[in-house]
Amino acid sequence: MIRNYLKIGWRSLLKNKVYSAINVLGLAIGITTCTLITLYVMDEISYDKHHVDGERIFRMASDVQGDKWVAAPGPLAAGLKRDFPEVEQVTRLLRMPGIDKFLLKNATGEKQFYETNGYYVDSTFFQIFTYDFKYGDQKTALNQPNSIVITEEIAGKMFGNANPVDKIINVNLPFAVTAYTVKGVLRNNGHKSHIPANLLLSMNNSDVGQWAKGQTDWASNNIFHTYFKLKNEEQAAALEGKLGAFLKRNGAADFKVMQISKKLFIQPLKDIYLYSNFDFEIAPNGNVKYLYIFGSVAAFLLLIACINFMNLSTARSEKRAKEVGIKKVVGAARSALVGQFLWESLLLSMLALLISLPFLELLLPLFNQLTNKTLTLLQHPEIYGYLFALTIITGLLAGFYPAFYLSSFSPIATLKGRFKNNIPAIFVRKGLVVFQFTVSIVLILGAILISQQMDYLRNQNLGFSENQKLILPLQTTEAGQNYRTFKNEIANIPQVKSSAVGSTYPGIENVLDMLFYAEGKTMKENVDVSFANIDNDYIKTLGIQLVQGRGFSKEFTADSNALVLNEVAIKKLGYNINNAVGKKIYSDFHDRKIVMTIIGVVKDYHFESLQQEIKPLALTVSPFFSSTNTYMIVDVQGGNYGALIGKIGDAWKKVNPGSPFEYSFLDNDFQKNYEKEERTSRLIQYFSLIGIVIACLGLFGLATFTAEQRTKEIGIRKVLGASVLGITTLLSGDFLKLVFISILIATPISWWAMNKWLENFAFKTTVSWQIFVVAGIAAILVAFITISFQSIKAALTNPVKTLKSE
Repeated sequence: MIRNYLKIGWRSLLKNKVYSAINVLGLAIGITTCTLITLYVMDEISYDKHHVDGERIFRMASDVQGDKWVAAPGPLAAGLKRDFPEVEQVTRLLRMPGIDKFLLKNATGEKQFYETNGYYVDSTFFQIFTYDFKYGDQKTALNQPNSIVITEEIAGKMFGNANPVDKIINVNLPFAVTAYTVKGVLRNNGHKSHIPANLLLSMNNSDVGQWAKGQTDWASNNIFHTYFKLKNEEQAAALEGKLGAFLKRNGAADFKVMQISKKLFIQPLKDIYLYSNFDFEIAPNGNVKYLYIFGSVAAFLLLIACINFMNLSTARSEKRAKEVGIKKVVGAARSALVGQFLWESLLLSMLALLISLPFLELLLPLFNQLTNKTLTLLQHPEIYGYLFALTIITGLLAGFYPAFYLSSFSPIATLKGRFKNNIPAIFVRKGLVVFQFTVSIVLILGAILISQQMDYLRNQNLGFSENQKLILPLQTTEAGQNYRTFKNEIANIPQVKSSAVGSTYPGIENVLDMLFYAEGKTMKENVDVSFANIDNDYIKTLGIQLVQGRGFSKEFTADSNALVLNEVAIKKLGYNINNAVGKKIYSDFHDRKIVMTIIGVVKDYHFESLQQEIKPLALTVSPFFSSTNTYMIVDVQGGNYGALIGKIGDAWKKVNPGSPFEYSFLDNDFQKNYEKEERTSRLIQYFSLIGIVIACLGLFGLATFTAEQRTKEIGIRKVLGASVLGITTLLSGDFLKLVFISILIATPISWWAMNKWLENFAFKTTVSWQIFVVAGIAAILVAFITISFQSIKAALTNPVKTLKSE
């Protein structure tokens, strides 16, 4: 029986090559797109799924006066282990502020290179997290001081194929050069984690150990990430309810001094990557909202392709009517006819699958480039089962309505030649066309709006000069100590206008802050102020505008106790910008009172991404806040950048022969804040194009069928004097009305969705009426071009040929 169904289906496919090609191509595009998006989603949801007992692992986070932080106080981990018997184990991870590169050298120094994503961790780290060790023992890997665990990629670069356990790696950081003993090598098994570690260094080290042990303040946010494993995951809610009393019991004295409000809450490990986007994240996380968006897009694109099949099948029902009538007369049951048409649909779906497989291999490299991933079909073998299931579902979905519709024909009406497409079927068909173009127009509008927001972010006045600025990381002890010599060396290069150093620069995360209050107030009225440690040339080099007072100068020795604040800080402290210079601000820091003098006010500038509101900021040259400047900013004149960078590189090698020369451009670094949105923009643009292509394939098929059905009508109209333009307008008008209805439906949906998406940005463009007009005109033009090809072809047909049999 099934063999006969497939044979009939194959004959029908060959008999109607154009319509079959339209259906197969549309379904192939839909399956390919859906599979690519599914690979992306599978990769995103795979983070932190490999950890044994992952459901019992949690991270502690803080709500500090309304701001969500994932950084936690230093003594929190020990307090959890001490006070809660339900906590099986705890561990901490530490990111050193301002350090994103670790210079690694072997014992003899002939091999050296920078590595990113290095973290200090407690010795209990591998008692909570599951890692596959190629060499070493994870139970004891971080027990000894100055122990280090590296990836097998680093081991290969540093030691070749040899087992590197117990070999020495010198780690050169701005504050120390330390010899570490390799105690473990992590195997590259493709597991994804929100902790993208290349290096894991023992917290009990000579360089950072005393600093870490000294962090005993419960009121500070610090930069520790605290994880714990419960004996039973069901104890999580009860433990979270006890955290208020726990924090009050342990940190009451610190909170009384600092006068801040802090609450603790916990995050399940499985939720961190997709659901956590708070301050001080270890690395940029994913966003579950984008998975919902892409998943919906995939479903809608596949549905659009299925609608093409439904529409063409029901529109051409008159061609199959006599076949149905004869089969019913000779005794065929309706269920058998339904089975036949469903198998025909499945046959087309299988052919679409065969076409989509080479499409997938061809498009995966491009898709990986767009998403910044390394997806492969072999990476997720289950994708083949998914592909087969998707093909079956697609075939059934596409064929379900046509099968029941075609099998419902009355044999008497069809055999007497009185069969006509019924009115409900026509309305359903028109409704499906409206749905197709509504989805496509929503995608077009989304692509336009996202692109407009990206342009807005790129062209927004940041409040400083970001162009022609080189960023040189001072990530080694040598570079940190010699920066003044290096500044003097490059000052002799004509294209170098100025240079400055700082603990941070605009666009990267600033983890340093302090609570201040104004004259006449108390610590209860504190303001959380971010700060950057800089040198005297920082404001000039970045082109930051001073609105009151002055910047820092070596001529004023008292500047070590001075601050330059931005306008937001002045206003929140309660001062007037016009007379704030000379005022004092205070902070009660444990057993001492810090007093700083305001010497200048700078115009607000975006020291963080435009996704954030501008926060209070203090610029300082005081060594109390940070003794390490980890970045140099060089303001250069345009021209031959290759030659200029070569000269700066030569100066670097002269002053810092033991440190590799690396650089980036400030404007590029700032734009990296929007990489995820940029990728989303490009993907939505491609998806909207795919949606339009699939919808137009269906529209082309319907227009072709309509022209065939009205061939004699067109011939009579031409004989009576109708023009080609008039006939084209007649045939196109009905379809264009449907597109216009789609525009009316898509407009409010898109307006709502766009405004919801823009809520992610503190600074955003406006949703203007012009983009709806542009998208509407584009949809109408594309639809008209698609339809008019067949309409003009029909209008140009010689009426003699169409009417000669009448």
